[in-house]
Amino acid sequence: MSDKIQRVIPVILCGGAGSRLWPMSRDDRPKQFHALFGGDSLLRNTLARMPAGERDGVDFGTPCVIGNAALAPLLKADLAGGGEVRIVLEPAIRDTAAAIAAVTALYEVEAGDALLLVVPSDARIEDHATFRTAVARAARTAAATDAIMLIGIEPTRPETQYGYIEAGEALAEGLAVRRFREKPDAETARDYLARGGFLWNAGMFLFRPGRMADAFRTLQPQIWDRASLAVRTARVDGGTVWLDGPSFCAADKLSVDYAIMEKADNVGVVPAGFDWDDLGSWAQLYQHARKDGQRNALDGDVIAVETTGSQVRARDAIVAVAGVDDLVVVAEDGKVLVTRRDRTHLVKQVTTVFKEQFAGSVVHNRSRTAIRRWLFEDCLPLWAGPAIDTVHGGVHEVLGLDGAPGAYAFKRLRVLPRQIYSFAQAGALGWAGMPDGLLKTLFETLVATGWDEEDGGWVHRFNPDGTVQDGRRDTYDQAFVLLALAWLHKAGGFADARPWADRTLDFMDTRLADRRHGGFAEDTSGTAPRRANPHMHMLEAMLAWHDATGEDVFLDRAEAMVELFDTRFFDPVIGTVREFFADDWTPLSGDASVAAAEPGHHYEWAWLLMRFAQKRARPGIDDKARALFATARAFGHHPATGAVADTMQPDGSGLSATARCWPQTEALKAAIALERHGISGAGALRGKIIDVLFDHYLARPVPGGWVDAIDANGKAVAADMPASTLYHVVCALAEHVGADD
Repeated sequence: MSDKIQRVIPVILCGGAGSRLWPMSRDDRPKQFHALFGGDSLLRNTLARMPAGERDGVDFGTPCVIGNAALAPLLKADLAGGGEVRIVLEPAIRDTAAAIAAVTALYEVEAGDALLLVVPSDARIEDHATFRTAVARAARTAAATDAIMLIGIEPTRPETQYGYIEAGEALAEGLAVRRFREKPDAETARDYLARGGFLWNAGMFLFRPGRMADAFRTLQPQIWDRASLAVRTARVDGGTVWLDGPSFCAADKLSVDYAIMEKADNVGVVPAGFDWDDLGSWAQLYQHARKDGQRNALDGDVIAVETTGSQVRARDAIVAVAGVDDLVVVAEDGKVLVTRRDRTHLVKQVTTVFKEQFAGSVVHNRSRTAIRRWLFEDCLPLWAGPAIDTVHGGVHEVLGLDGAPGAYAFKRLRVLPRQIYSFAQAGALGWAGMPDGLLKTLFETLVATGWDEEDGGWVHRFNPDGTVQDGRRDTYDQAFVLLALAWLHKAGGFADARPWADRTLDFMDTRLADRRHGGFAEDTSGTAPRRANPHMHMLEAMLAWHDATGEDVFLDRAEAMVELFDTRFFDPVIGTVREFFADDWTPLSGDASVAAAEPGHHYEWAWLLMRFAQKRARPGIDDKARALFATARAFGHHPATGAVADTMQPDGSGLSATARCWPQTEALKAAIALERHGISGAGALRGKIIDVLFDHYLARPVPGGWVDAIDANGKAVAADMPASTLYHVVCALAEHVGADD
């Protein structure tokens, strides 16, 4: 046997959903993305076992991770900063045979004399050196015999939840595989352990790419033809390979064990003695968890009284257990699991029932009908009722977490037109519960208190009693008044809406417009840095006026904002939106807060640019919208929750610790807009963000309310409910419930 160090390319399968670890592991965040032992996710722990370069008799090359394209943002976020990794994205899950066929086709020529090592992404192996030694033995055997080699685990107990490999005669440094055995019953498992010669099938195997390609061509030609075509016609973006959808999805759906391993000849196995567990059930997680003196494994906000031998995980609730033993209790993602620790195999059945009956709901379902009902019956009545300031006029700035008016030191003018827009939009959607005269009262309050009669323009801020606190005229505020006026004009019955819009635009053209550099000043003080954000909302307002009137003058004004985006705000090198500028639109530099990008604004710009592109052609603008969408989707989400972070650095690093509600709504709007145009991943993001919104933000802490901000792990960190968020919620849900499938 040659002692040559073999070059091995790790291939990590990252497509499973982990149905036996529900509700922690789910389709949008499978178990491999969770940190179940140590500080890193299972995927990152898997990568750490196979560092690039020579180690313990193996020369590891750049690893390849293959997973579901719908999880691309989660994959990239989890892999960020961990060294070079090649990513292959499946447009749909077709089981392991198609996935491995695709990777084999990808490497058949380019791998040279390297072998492929296929491993799952979700196993626990703490003895990395012994693992690598087993890989080295398997690699030398595969090189010498051209066998497809497996790494089998020497069993330590009569396990019924694993498949088995029955080993035969010697094969170089391993053994020939006699046959594969399905998961046995308890008696058979005890017999395997007593007889010896049986190994747990850990789903780890190693082979020469040409050898596996020949096996597929002979045994599964249909899968090979479809998967290899998906590789040849794939879209390659740097280190990411997007497999062609129609080709890959046409491949038969089979496991590689059934498709190849059980049928191929010359298959061997290397027995390995390292401690291994696939962490496939809550009972297995309990075995490896740190326990207290009562043998309880407690994780999160847990109260345990006279309880022993139990595993309790609390992620979005305080969980109390008292007078019980040997239970598994998991509260996560708005769902609760309770089972006996010796019956956790039933969780897979629970997952099946959940997907059939309850998946994706506000309470029990998240159909558009249910979301519409929540909006009309819970949300809008709250914000059109207790949130209206019947004493001083207008609306309260915040509600407390009990749904009553909160304490605040000022009212921002912008909140009033935002609420006018929200109620007008809800009326257009068919909301029949609007209080009589609500829009009229709010409009009269706006024009009576908000307009500066001496100098023109809408003031910036009021005292709680409705008197003016800050008389600056802010471009952002003017834009939201224009948006509200457009919707009042569209609703009918507000003859003054158009004259007020004309007065507002005249004021902006006279006092805020920058004739030299374009756009508008931040406000009438002339001292603030210039921002892209007010111009984004000016674009929104002008599109609304064009919708309401059909007049090209508004589309011309909208295009002026798009021109600023195109020439000043958009960074074409990295696909981000700059936020802060000097007077001449030179991007400001300085600390991280000035340089920070906002993923929520990326999504919001993408939504608006796609709306503009439907009205007027402008070369390349839809490409820029897609670039913003891709950047935010790839880098802007917290891995643990899937929520859109408030900020990030332009290179995608440095996600903020918090994620407010409003960026989630902008992600939803963008996903809907780009889904209509067939953009890859948009539909998946749409479904994911609906779940994020209702799992973490909406319908709590009171019916119709919201948590305004969560941390990176999903914990609520907001002290009240800002009224200004209603605009974002109504706009996004209106797009969702009104969008065509």
